[in-house]
Amino acid sequence: MNLIDISGLPAWGRLSSLPDRINWEQYDARNAMGKPRKAWTKSFLFKHFDFYGALGENFTFGCGMVRLGSLNSTFAYLHSTSGLHRVQFDMPFDLGFQSDYKPLGRTTWVHPFKKNHSVSSTRDAQSRELQFQFGKNFYGHVRIDCDRSETLALNTPIANTGFAYAQKSSGGSVSGEIFLNGNKYTIQPEKDGCYHDWTAGFLRRETFWNWACASGRTAPDQPLISLNVARGVNETSAHENVLWVDGAIHDLPLVLFEYDRDDILKPWQVYSQCGAVDVQFAPEGSVDDHRNMIVMASRFNQCFGKFTGTVKLPAKGLAYSVNGLAGWCEDHYAKW
Repeated sequence: MNLIDISGLPAWGRLSSLPDRINWEQYDARNAMGKPRKAWTKSFLFKHFDFYGALGENFTFGCGMVRLGSLNSTFAYLHSTSGLHRVQFDMPFDLGFQSDYKPLGRTTWVHPFKKNHSVSSTRDAQSRELQFQFGKNFYGHVRIDCDRSETLALNTPIANTGFAYAQKSSGGSVSGEIFLNGNKYTIQPEKDGCYHDWTAGFLRRETFWNWACASGRTAPDQPLISLNVARGVNETSAHENVLWVDGAIHDLPLVLFEYDRDDILKPWQVYSQCGAVDVQFAPEGSVDDHRNMIVMASRFNQCFGKFTGTVKLPAKGLAYSVNGLAGWCEDHYAKW
């Protein structure tokens, strides 16, 4: 079943199964006053991103493909003891970018002019897999096991004009290798953490969110856990705040973020008022993109570092430490 029905309306809330396709072309898109939008405008209003993250020993990796309608952006970075290496390419419209918009499907990007510059994301019931290459010196692959872990899928209303379908995979083991300038970085499935976010929809013209993820094992005899919490986007009728424990999803409450917007490398606090989530984040660096092009703008700060604190599941009488787990905290404003 597709996400959008024959009348142009989406399925809402947490979804028990993944849609066959995000058939956004059939969405009954309206403006804020309820008037139907022209069909040709939908392509510019529809946004989509596909992001992979891996948290290895002494390194953090991220790679994403973003479709904004008027342009698409592909980026990748690796932070290690040697410093931060980052690449980014912006292309007009969908040049080089292709997606079938299937939650279980494929997204690709190929640079039209640079040789050996490509990214491929393949999603099936067993895994999420990333293959990437940026020239001769930065390439690799990442595989997240989804066969024994649950996938979080939800679709929430965005104001009175749009929707946001979010699909998160972070509870399974991760493996792979990344090569940079002759050095090999191996992802170890028995202890390392991961994250995959596949989001599509008609988002707000001006969008803001905070997001935090901590993933991995705190010790060899401890469960594989992954914390995913956010505020600002997916909170109308359903939300994305969950804790994976050995692949099983457990709901968490809404959370607050406290941090210094003028100095994002200072410690962060992420907590719920009920006390179930009480974690601290110490950034070790960040990937930033601050651009104001009047019609479009971005204030993107994706910090990576280490977490401390506790996440509780009161209904089950359980508590999990995140002490020493690596992860991300994000501060992101976009006008698109």
